[in-house]
Amino acid sequence: MTLKTSLDTFKQLPEDALSVTQLILSVKTNLESKYRSVKVIGEVSSFKAWRSGHWYFDLKDEESVLPAVMFKYNCSKVRFEVQDGMQVLITGRISVYAPQCKIQVMVESIEPIGAGALALAFEQLKNKLEVEGLFATTHKISLPTFPLCVGLVTSPQGAAVQDMLRILTNRMPMIKVLLAPVRVQGQGSANEISSAISQLDNSNLCDVIIVGRGGGSLEDLWSFNEEIVARAIYNCKTPIVSAVGHETDFSIADFVADIRCATPTHAAQMVVPDLSDITNNIEAISQKMHRHMKALLGQKSLQLEKIAKKIKEPRLVLLQLMQRVDEVAMKLERNLLNLFKRKKH
Repeated sequence: MTLKTSLDTFKQLPEDALSVTQLILSVKTNLESKYRSVKVIGEVSSFKAWRSGHWYFDLKDEESVLPAVMFKYNCSKVRFEVQDGMQVLITGRISVYAPQCKIQVMVESIEPIGAGALALAFEQLKNKLEVEGLFATTHKISLPTFPLCVGLVTSPQGAAVQDMLRILTNRMPMIKVLLAPVRVQGQGSANEISSAISQLDNSNLCDVIIVGRGGGSLEDLWSFNEEIVARAIYNCKTPIVSAVGHETDFSIADFVADIRCATPTHAAQMVVPDLSDITNNIEAISQKMHRHMKALLGQKSLQLEKIAKKIKEPRLVLLQLMQRVDEVAMKLERNLLNLFKRKKH
Protein backbone atom coordinates (compact mmCIF):
# COMPACT_ATOMS: atom_id res chain seq x y z
CA MET A 1 0.00 0.00 0.00
CA THR A 2 1.42 3.38 -1.06
CA LEU A 3 1.57 6.42 1.15
CA LYS A 4 -1.12 8.10 -0.98
CA THR A 5 -3.47 5.13 -0.55
CA SER A 6 -2.95 5.13 3.29
CA LEU A 7 -3.74 8.84 3.51
CA ASP A 8 -6.83 8.42 1.37
CA THR A 9 -8.04 5.57 3.59
CA PHE A 10 -7.49 7.61 6.77
CA LYS A 11 -9.43 10.50 5.30
CA GLN A 12 -12.37 8.19 4.72
CA LEU A 13 -12.69 7.28 8.49
CA PRO A 14 -15.60 8.84 10.43
CA GLU A 15 -14.62 11.89 12.45
CA ASP A 16 -16.31 10.50 15.58
CA ALA A 17 -14.48 7.16 15.45
CA LEU A 18 -12.57 6.29 18.64
CA SER A 19 -9.53 4.17 19.27
CA VAL A 20 -9.84 1.15 21.54
CA THR A 21 -8.14 2.99 24.37
CA GLN A 22 -10.27 6.08 23.91
CA LEU A 23 -13.47 4.05 24.05
CA ILE A 24 -12.39 2.11 27.12
CA LEU A 25 -11.33 5.28 28.89
CA SER A 26 -14.65 6.89 28.04
CA VAL A 27 -16.60 3.95 29.42
CA LYS A 28 -14.32 3.90 32.45
CA THR A 29 -14.93 7.60 33.15
CA ASN A 30 -18.68 7.29 32.77
CA LEU A 31 -19.00 4.16 34.89
CA GLU A 32 -16.70 5.29 37.66
CA SER A 33 -18.38 8.67 37.94
CA LYS A 34 -21.86 7.11 38.05
CA TYR A 35 -21.09 4.24 40.45
CA ARG A 36 -18.84 5.91 43.00
CA SER A 37 -20.53 4.07 45.83
CA VAL A 38 -22.35 0.76 45.49
CA LYS A 39 -23.53 -1.97 47.83
CA VAL A 40 -23.54 -5.47 46.37
CA ILE A 41 -24.74 -8.78 47.80
CA GLY A 42 -23.13 -11.94 46.51
CA GLU A 43 -21.23 -15.14 47.21
CA VAL A 44 -17.46 -15.08 47.54
CA SER A 45 -15.70 -17.23 44.97
CA SER A 46 -12.09 -17.83 43.90
CA PHE A 47 -10.77 -15.92 46.93
CA LYS A 48 -7.00 -15.26 46.86
CA ALA A 49 -4.91 -13.29 49.33
CA TRP A 50 -1.72 -12.16 47.61
CA ARG A 51 1.68 -11.60 49.19
CA SER A 52 1.14 -7.89 48.63
CA GLY A 53 -1.67 -8.00 51.17
CA HIS A 54 -4.37 -7.32 48.56
CA TRP A 55 -7.37 -9.63 48.12
CA TYR A 56 -8.79 -10.74 44.79
CA PHE A 57 -12.05 -12.64 44.48
CA ASP A 58 -15.32 -12.88 42.57
CA LEU A 59 -18.80 -11.94 43.73
CA LYS A 60 -21.38 -14.13 42.10
CA ASP A 61 -25.03 -15.02 42.10
CA GLU A 62 -26.96 -17.59 40.08
CA GLU A 63 -26.51 -15.73 36.80
CA SER A 64 -23.51 -13.40 36.92
CA VAL A 65 -19.95 -12.99 38.20
CA LEU A 66 -18.37 -9.67 39.22
CA PRO A 67 -14.58 -9.51 39.80
CA ALA A 68 -13.59 -7.74 43.02
CA VAL A 69 -10.39 -6.38 44.49
CA MET A 70 -9.78 -5.21 48.06
CA PHE A 71 -6.53 -3.41 48.78
CA LYS A 72 -4.33 -4.01 51.82
CA TYR A 73 -5.39 -0.91 53.75
CA ASN A 74 -9.03 -1.96 53.73
CA CYS A 75 -8.22 -5.66 54.23
CA SER A 76 -6.54 -4.85 57.55
CA LYS A 77 -9.88 -3.59 58.89
CA VAL A 78 -11.70 -6.89 58.29
CA ARG A 79 -12.02 -8.84 61.55
CA PHE A 80 -13.21 -12.18 60.17
CA GLU A 81 -11.68 -14.66 57.75
CA VAL A 82 -13.15 -14.35 54.26
CA GLN A 83 -13.80 -17.74 52.66
CA ASP A 84 -15.25 -19.09 49.43
CA GLY A 85 -18.99 -19.73 49.63
CA MET A 86 -19.57 -16.98 52.17
CA GLN A 87 -22.54 -14.70 51.54
CA VAL A 88 -21.44 -11.10 51.99
CA LEU A 89 -22.50 -7.50 51.60
CA ILE A 90 -19.74 -5.34 50.14
CA THR A 91 -19.46 -1.59 49.85
CA GLY A 92 -17.22 -0.10 47.22
CA ARG A 93 -17.03 1.55 43.82
CA ILE A 94 -17.16 0.29 40.25
CA SER A 95 -13.99 0.64 38.22
CA VAL A 96 -12.76 -0.49 34.80
CA TYR A 97 -9.36 -2.16 34.57
CA ALA A 98 -8.37 -0.72 31.19
CA PRO A 99 -5.59 -3.18 30.17
CA GLN A 100 -8.14 -6.03 30.15
CA CYS A 101 -11.28 -3.93 29.67
CA LYS A 102 -12.57 -5.61 32.83
CA ILE A 103 -15.34 -4.20 34.98
CA GLN A 104 -14.60 -4.79 38.66
CA VAL A 105 -15.65 -3.56 42.05
CA MET A 106 -13.04 -2.00 44.33
CA VAL A 107 -14.17 -3.17 47.78
CA GLU A 108 -13.88 -0.80 50.71
CA SER A 109 -15.73 -2.85 53.34
CA ILE A 110 -17.17 -6.34 53.58
CA GLU A 111 -19.70 -7.77 56.02
CA PRO A 112 -20.99 -11.33 56.37
CA ILE A 113 -24.71 -11.84 55.87
CA GLY A 114 -26.54 -13.54 58.70
CA ALA A 115 -23.97 -12.77 61.40
CA GLY A 116 -22.08 -9.69 62.49
CA ALA A 117 -18.46 -9.44 61.44
CA LEU A 118 -17.18 -9.46 65.03
CA ALA A 119 -19.41 -12.35 66.04
CA LEU A 120 -18.23 -14.36 63.06
CA ALA A 121 -14.58 -13.50 63.71
CA PHE A 122 -15.04 -14.58 67.35
CA GLU A 123 -16.44 -17.96 66.38
CA GLN A 124 -13.82 -18.53 63.67
CA LEU A 125 -10.90 -17.84 66.03
CA LYS A 126 -12.54 -19.74 68.90
CA ASN A 127 -12.95 -22.84 66.72
CA LYS A 128 -9.40 -22.54 65.37
CA LEU A 129 -7.73 -22.25 68.79
CA GLU A 130 -9.92 -24.97 70.30
CA VAL A 131 -8.81 -27.40 67.59
CA GLU A 132 -5.18 -26.47 68.33
CA GLY A 133 -5.71 -27.31 72.01
CA LEU A 134 -5.29 -23.84 73.51
CA PHE A 135 -8.41 -24.30 75.64
CA ALA A 136 -7.48 -27.75 76.98
CA THR A 137 -7.59 -28.14 80.75
CA THR A 138 -4.33 -30.11 80.65
CA HIS A 139 -2.31 -26.91 80.25
CA LYS A 140 -4.12 -25.00 83.01
CA ILE A 141 -2.00 -24.00 86.04
CA SER A 142 -3.36 -23.84 89.59
CA LEU A 143 -3.24 -20.50 91.37
CA PRO A 144 -0.85 -20.18 94.33
CA THR A 145 -2.47 -20.18 97.77
CA PHE A 146 -0.41 -17.30 99.15
CA PRO A 147 0.98 -15.13 96.33
CA LEU A 148 3.54 -12.51 97.33
CA CYS A 149 3.39 -10.50 94.09
CA VAL A 150 0.51 -9.93 91.64
CA GLY A 151 0.99 -8.59 88.11
CA LEU A 152 -1.74 -6.46 86.51
CA VAL A 153 -2.09 -6.00 82.74
CA THR A 154 -4.70 -3.30 82.31
CA SER A 155 -5.26 0.38 81.66
CA PRO A 156 -3.74 2.68 84.32
CA GLN A 157 -6.63 5.14 83.88
CA GLY A 158 -9.59 2.77 84.13
CA ALA A 159 -11.80 2.21 87.15
CA ALA A 160 -10.90 -1.49 87.00
CA VAL A 161 -7.29 -0.95 88.11
CA GLN A 162 -8.36 1.20 91.06
CA ASP A 163 -10.85 -1.44 92.19
CA MET A 164 -8.26 -4.21 91.92
CA LEU A 165 -5.58 -2.26 93.80
CA ARG A 166 -8.02 -1.38 96.57
CA ILE A 167 -9.18 -4.97 97.01
CA LEU A 168 -5.69 -6.49 96.80
CA THR A 169 -4.23 -4.16 99.44
CA ASN A 170 -7.28 -4.42 101.71
CA ARG A 171 -7.22 -8.20 101.66
CA MET A 172 -3.44 -8.58 101.89
CA PRO A 173 -1.71 -5.32 102.97
CA MET A 174 1.80 -6.70 102.42
CA ILE A 175 1.09 -7.82 98.82
CA LYS A 176 3.32 -6.43 96.06
CA VAL A 177 1.67 -5.32 92.82
CA LEU A 178 3.41 -4.84 89.45
CA LEU A 179 1.32 -2.81 87.00
CA ALA A 180 2.03 -3.20 83.29
CA PRO A 181 0.06 -0.24 81.84
CA VAL A 182 -1.52 -0.86 78.44
CA ARG A 183 -4.31 0.41 76.23
CA VAL A 184 -7.22 -1.99 76.44
CA GLN A 185 -8.99 -0.99 73.23
CA GLY A 186 -8.21 0.56 69.89
CA GLN A 187 -5.62 0.01 67.18
CA GLY A 188 -2.43 -1.58 68.51
CA SER A 189 -3.81 -2.37 71.97
CA ALA A 190 -3.68 -6.14 71.42
CA ASN A 191 0.05 -5.90 70.73
CA GLU A 192 0.56 -3.92 73.93
CA ILE A 193 -1.40 -6.45 75.98
CA SER A 194 0.48 -9.47 74.61
CA SER A 195 3.84 -7.73 75.09
CA ALA A 196 3.00 -6.81 78.70
CA ILE A 197 2.00 -10.39 79.51
CA SER A 198 5.31 -11.68 78.16
CA GLN A 199 7.33 -9.05 80.05
CA LEU A 200 5.71 -9.84 83.41
CA ASP A 201 6.06 -13.56 82.79
CA ASN A 202 9.74 -13.32 81.82
CA SER A 203 10.53 -11.12 84.85
CA ASN A 204 9.86 -14.10 87.17
CA LEU A 205 8.69 -11.61 89.80
CA CYS A 206 4.96 -12.39 89.77
CA ASP A 207 3.25 -15.34 91.40
CA VAL A 208 0.06 -14.66 89.43
CA ILE A 209 -1.00 -12.28 86.64
CA ILE A 210 -4.41 -10.67 86.10
CA VAL A 211 -5.22 -9.44 82.59
CA GLY A 212 -8.42 -7.57 81.89
CA ARG A 213 -10.54 -4.43 81.88
CA GLY A 214 -14.00 -3.17 82.78
CA GLY A 215 -17.12 -3.65 80.72
CA GLY A 216 -17.97 -2.38 77.26
CA SER A 217 -19.36 -3.36 73.90
CA LEU A 218 -18.06 -6.31 71.92
CA GLU A 219 -15.95 -3.92 69.88
CA ASP A 220 -14.58 -2.26 73.04
CA LEU A 221 -13.51 -5.65 74.39
CA TRP A 222 -12.17 -6.86 71.07
CA SER A 223 -8.46 -6.60 71.97
CA PHE A 224 -8.98 -9.62 74.25
CA ASN A 225 -10.35 -11.59 71.28
CA GLU A 226 -7.20 -11.15 69.20
CA GLU A 227 -5.08 -14.21 68.39
CA ILE A 228 -1.85 -12.52 69.52
CA VAL A 229 -3.28 -12.06 73.04
CA ALA A 230 -4.59 -15.63 73.17
CA ARG A 231 -1.17 -17.05 72.28
CA ALA A 232 0.60 -14.80 74.79
CA ILE A 233 -1.69 -16.12 77.53
CA TYR A 234 -1.19 -19.72 76.40
CA ASN A 235 2.61 -19.36 76.42
CA CYS A 236 2.64 -17.69 79.86
CA LYS A 237 4.39 -19.85 82.47
CA THR A 238 2.97 -17.79 85.34
CA PRO A 239 -0.62 -18.60 86.41
CA ILE A 240 -2.84 -16.09 84.63
CA VAL A 241 -6.39 -14.92 85.32
CA SER A 242 -8.63 -13.36 82.67
CA ALA A 243 -11.05 -10.72 83.95
CA VAL A 244 -12.63 -9.01 80.94
CA GLY A 245 -15.85 -7.00 81.09
CA HIS A 246 -18.89 -8.06 83.06
CA GLU A 247 -20.22 -11.45 84.13
CA THR A 248 -22.11 -11.95 80.86
CA ASP A 249 -19.11 -11.07 78.68
CA PHE A 250 -16.93 -13.87 77.31
CA SER A 251 -13.67 -13.36 75.45
CA ILE A 252 -11.13 -15.63 73.78
CA ALA A 253 -8.77 -14.71 76.62
CA ASP A 254 -11.25 -16.27 79.08
CA PHE A 255 -11.05 -19.65 77.34
CA VAL A 256 -7.23 -19.71 77.20
CA ALA A 257 -6.45 -18.37 80.69
CA ASP A 258 -5.92 -20.66 83.67
CA ILE A 259 -8.89 -19.07 85.47
CA ARG A 260 -11.76 -16.93 84.14
CA CYS A 261 -13.28 -14.39 86.50
CA ALA A 262 -16.50 -12.54 85.83
CA THR A 263 -15.05 -9.12 86.62
CA PRO A 264 -11.71 -7.52 87.61
CA THR A 265 -13.09 -7.12 91.14
CA HIS A 266 -13.82 -10.84 91.32
CA ALA A 267 -10.30 -11.59 90.06
CA ALA A 268 -8.67 -9.51 92.80
CA GLN A 269 -10.76 -11.30 95.42
CA MET A 270 -9.82 -14.71 94.04
CA VAL A 271 -6.05 -14.40 93.65
CA VAL A 272 -5.23 -13.30 97.21
CA PRO A 273 -6.70 -14.54 100.50
CA ASP A 274 -8.14 -12.11 103.04
CA LEU A 275 -5.60 -11.60 105.85
CA SER A 276 -8.37 -11.07 108.41
CA ASP A 277 -9.93 -14.39 107.36
CA ILE A 278 -6.55 -16.09 107.75
CA THR A 279 -6.07 -14.56 111.21
CA ASN A 280 -9.55 -15.62 112.27
CA ASN A 281 -8.99 -19.12 110.92
CA ILE A 282 -5.68 -19.43 112.75
CA GLU A 283 -7.31 -18.28 115.99
CA ALA A 284 -10.18 -20.73 115.50
CA ILE A 285 -7.76 -23.58 114.75
CA SER A 286 -5.63 -22.64 117.77
CA GLN A 287 -8.66 -22.72 120.07
CA LYS A 288 -9.80 -25.99 118.59
CA MET A 289 -6.34 -27.51 119.13
CA HIS A 290 -6.29 -26.21 122.71
CA ARG A 291 -9.66 -27.83 123.44
CA HIS A 292 -8.56 -31.03 121.74
CA MET A 293 -5.29 -31.20 123.72
CA LYS A 294 -7.11 -30.48 126.98
CA ALA A 295 -9.57 -33.25 126.29
CA LEU A 296 -6.79 -35.60 125.25
CA LEU A 297 -4.77 -34.89 128.39
CA GLY A 298 -7.84 -35.50 130.55
CA GLN A 299 -8.45 -38.79 128.78
CA LYS A 300 -4.84 -39.89 129.20
CA SER A 301 -4.86 -38.89 132.89
CA LEU A 302 -7.85 -41.16 133.52
CA GLN A 303 -6.12 -43.98 131.69
CA LEU A 304 -2.98 -43.44 133.75
CA GLU A 305 -4.95 -43.54 136.99
CA LYS A 306 -6.53 -46.85 135.99
CA ILE A 307 -3.14 -48.30 135.16
CA ALA A 308 -1.64 -46.92 138.39
CA LYS A 309 -4.31 -48.66 140.45
CA LYS A 310 -3.34 -51.96 138.91
CA ILE A 311 0.34 -51.47 139.76
CA LYS A 312 1.41 -52.23 143.42
CA GLU A 313 3.42 -49.76 145.41
CA PRO A 314 7.14 -50.39 144.63
CA ARG A 315 8.20 -50.23 148.37
CA LEU A 316 5.56 -52.76 149.30
CA VAL A 317 6.66 -55.04 146.50
CA LEU A 318 10.27 -54.76 147.70
CA LEU A 319 9.36 -55.59 151.31
CA GLN A 320 7.34 -58.58 150.16
CA LEU A 321 10.31 -59.78 148.15
CA MET A 322 12.61 -59.35 151.18
CA GLN A 323 10.11 -61.32 153.26
CA ARG A 324 10.11 -64.04 150.66
CA VAL A 325 13.89 -64.20 150.79
CA ASP A 326 13.78 -64.62 154.54
CA GLU A 327 11.24 -67.41 154.21
CA VAL A 328 13.41 -69.24 151.70
CA ALA A 329 16.49 -68.78 153.93
CA MET A 330 14.70 -70.14 157.01
CA LYS A 331 13.38 -73.11 155.07
CA LEU A 332 16.85 -73.83 153.76
CA GLU A 333 18.28 -73.57 157.27
CA ARG A 334 15.72 -76.07 158.62
CA ASN A 335 16.42 -78.49 155.88
CA LEU A 336 20.15 -78.34 156.57
CA LEU A 337 19.63 -78.93 160.32
CA ASN A 338 17.41 -81.93 159.68
CA LEU A 339 19.96 -83.36 157.28
CA PHE A 340 22.74 -82.89 159.83
CA LYS A 341 20.73 -84.64 162.60
CA ARG A 342 20.03 -87.67 160.40
CA LYS A 343 23.72 -88.04 159.57
CA LYS A 344 24.68 -87.79 163.31
CA HIS A 345 22.40 -90.64 164.28
